[in-house]
Amino acid sequence: MHGDMDMDGIKDPAKDLIGKYLSHLKIEKGYSLNTILSYGGDLSSFYEYLRNRNKGFGSVTSETFQEFLGYLASTGISPKTRARLYSSVKGFYKFLYRQSLIKEFPFKNIEYPFIPRKLPEFLTKDEIKKMLNADFGDNFEGVRNKALLELLYASGLRISEIAYIELENFNFEMNFAKVSGKGSKERIVPFGKSAKEYIFKYLAERQKLITGNKSFLFITRRGNPLTRQGLWKIIKKIAIASGINKNITPHTIRHTFATHLLAGGADLRSIQQMLGHSDISTTEIYTHTDISHLKSQHTKFHPRNRNDRE
Repeated sequence: MHGDMDMDGIKDPAKDLIGKYLSHLKIEKGYSLNTILSYGGDLSSFYEYLRNRNKGFGSVTSETFQEFLGYLASTGISPKTRARLYSSVKGFYKFLYRQSLIKEFPFKNIEYPFIPRKLPEFLTKDEIKKMLNADFGDNFEGVRNKALLELLYASGLRISEIAYIELENFNFEMNFAKVSGKGSKERIVPFGKSAKEYIFKYLAERQKLITGNKSFLFITRRGNPLTRQGLWKIIKKIAIASGINKNITPHTIRHTFATHLLAGGADLRSIQQMLGHSDISTTEIYTHTDISHLKSQHTKFHPRNRNDRE
């Protein structure tokens, strides 16, 4: 993006600043191409907004950006998108300030756009039991899929973590696995006896395969690592076979893991560590899920809430 030209062939310094920032994200931060493209699109939108008002990046104040957020709200853009734009532009201005390209940081008194939190979908104990008790079959795929579901529910791993976890990451004596999560942060995740039992059954079948790469835990019959899409399809297939009328994804199993731990008395900090959340506020959403469950139980079973008058 360096040296971008304007319509009349003149170099645009504003676009050059965006280019420098995106290079910083790529080289120093190691961000993915998709993330960099997303940042670039957000900054281009903000740049066009300023240009239409005869302003430049250097003239932005906190009031300017508050007006920009108001403008976005008036266009009907979702709170989530507004929050993403806020983060993109704020990160850009942090870079400009640290590089001494602007004199003042204009984000001191700006409130983060409110994003209504959507409570995660999770399964009841009966529903997850239905899935675990489904007829998987005793062939390679069936034994593998059973082990996959048992480990997902026992550990709360993300689907990407399950896809890339290697056999050498497991300690079967202590019943834990070493996981590389978001931002390549490693954590230790425990799992129970049931997951261990079915992983061993799967490994016995897996051992019979001669060809392919066996470093990854979950593989196809040909020995290729299962992709995220492949793992997703497996969970969908199990859900349909179980007769559960919900949109079940691997992330639903992760939410179920956390919700059932909290309902069973586990503390938030422990759940946070197991899920690999960097911020406890991300984990706190499960307290709302648990309260919602309690409210539904109260509504359903308390005599004063019931429709029938006994």
